[in-house]
Amino acid sequence: MESLSILIPAYNWDCSKLISDLHAQGDALGIEYEIIVADDCSTDFDKLQSVRDTARRLQHCSFTILENNIGRSAIRNMLADMARYDKLLFMDCDAAVCSPTYLKDYMVASKQADVVCGGVVHPEKLQLPGVELRWKYERNADRHRSAKHRSKTPYDHFTPFNFLISRDTFQQIRFDTTFCGYGYEDVLFGMEMQRLRSSVLHIDNPLLHLGLEPNEKYLIKTDEAIHNLLLHRDQIGQGSTLLRHYDRICRWHLEPLIGMADKLLSKQIKRNLSGSHPGLKCFALYKLLTVYRLQHTDSDTDN
Repeated sequence: MESLSILIPAYNWDCSKLISDLHAQGDALGIEYEIIVADDCSTDFDKLQSVRDTARRLQHCSFTILENNIGRSAIRNMLADMARYDKLLFMDCDAAVCSPTYLKDYMVASKQADVVCGGVVHPEKLQLPGVELRWKYERNADRHRSAKHRSKTPYDHFTPFNFLISRDTFQQIRFDTTFCGYGYEDVLFGMEMQRLRSSVLHIDNPLLHLGLEPNEKYLIKTDEAIHNLLLHRDQIGQGSTLLRHYDRICRWHLEPLIGMADKLLSKQIKRNLSGSHPGLKCFALYKLLTVYRLQHTDSDTDN
């Protein structure tokens, strides 16, 4: 009989409906399956209790609460180690199932590749005020997230938000736990898949991403991600579009202009991105300025 382990790292999010929807589809498929939810030391106890109650009510579902926060990479590795079956379906907790055949489509595709990536979509309309930056950025990116587009460069478009992988392939790669906090562990995972020549299939089987952060929090996460990128630039190198752009600026001897822009424009750019009408070009410039600022902060510290 076919089997599947569904693995969900959770943090401060009520994923009860996600679990219930997956449970209903698993039962309908008539396969051996399990849903394992691991909470990474949440601080929102109401959400924690809701997920725990749902997991206790459903068969094939288990819920683990960690006493200490171990981070995005380590918790995914832990979930893989806890899994009983050879097909591992990872997803983030702040997701919603879009299709009544979501699990079925993955099971069919799993026979064709070591890794199957289903994709991600975002709400067509802004759901809440104050999250305009993340919503606008993601909606713009959604235009290039079809399976056809992702398949052109399959390793570059890997995301841990929604993917299925064979146990053997996962254990050869695993997520790098030296990545602390948010950002770029997925890029290195994709590069490792390419190095191992793992077969990758992109399909249109997305989950809906619901957990959009407030503008200022998303800027903090962006800073955190770029800090991660710079710490691991020897490993990632040209695997990062942002680093490729910045390296080009340096080759053209334009880095002093970036420094001047950081001094003159950073406050105005941050004000724009924190407001209700953020500009995506401003966001792209913000990232370049952050690379400059972090690199020169590190240089000053070293000196």
